[in-house]
Amino acid sequence: MYSPPLRRFLCLLALSVAAASLMPAAAPKWLSLFDGKTLAGWKQTDGLAKVEVRAGMIVGIVTPGAGNTYLATEDTSFGDFIFECEFKCDAGINSGVQFRSRFADQVINRSYGYQYEIDSTTRALTGGLQEAGRRAWLAPTANRGEPQQAWLKAHGDILKPNAWNTARIEARGRRLRTWLNGQLMADFEDKADVAIPRGFIGIQIHATKNAALFGKEVAFRNLRVQRLD
Repeated sequence: MYSPPLRRFLCLLALSVAAASLMPAAAPKWLSLFDGKTLAGWKQTDGLAKVEVRAGMIVGIVTPGAGNTYLATEDTSFGDFIFECEFKCDAGINSGVQFRSRFADQVINRSYGYQYEIDSTTRALTGGLQEAGRRAWLAPTANRGEPQQAWLKAHGDILKPNAWNTARIEARGRRLRTWLNGQLMADFEDKADVAIPRGFIGIQIHATKNAALFGKEVAFRNLRVQRLD
């Protein structure tokens, strides 16, 4: 038999343990991907577009003959996560945020992986989901025709032209969701055998042959991620 004081102590201990088990787990901490001053932790791949750090931003510049260019995190282990950033894109060009992406390998001779589309053209596909370098469009299913028109009707007024916009990506297992300025854009479950479970996060500076677009810019700031795995 325990003495009364000991019984009270054990009872309080049990209640404390039970209460602790019911408390919600602490939210994952945000990890900054950009120090605002340098490109430490990043590397440029595939193309030769100009990329620079300017006033706390990463700025990609449309460059003649540069090809599709990516600025990728050196860390290729991002699997399940929440990613957020702010971006501003000059009119008429498109860009994107890569995630769960891979560098060129023996099978595919360029970087490839999921991409959050940034599209300041009249297609208005910002927030759409594609797999750059391989399967192309996932949500919508195409960047033209009826899928694009339906997307335009549902989401075409959410991008703020010539202003800062907020992108959010959630990758949880095979479920991929995107937001633009707080609005859900794509909710896609990738059931394909070739679905990529983890990889780098990056930004794209898209190639173009349209000389009128040379020198236009896309800028990113406040790039951060919460790991969920």
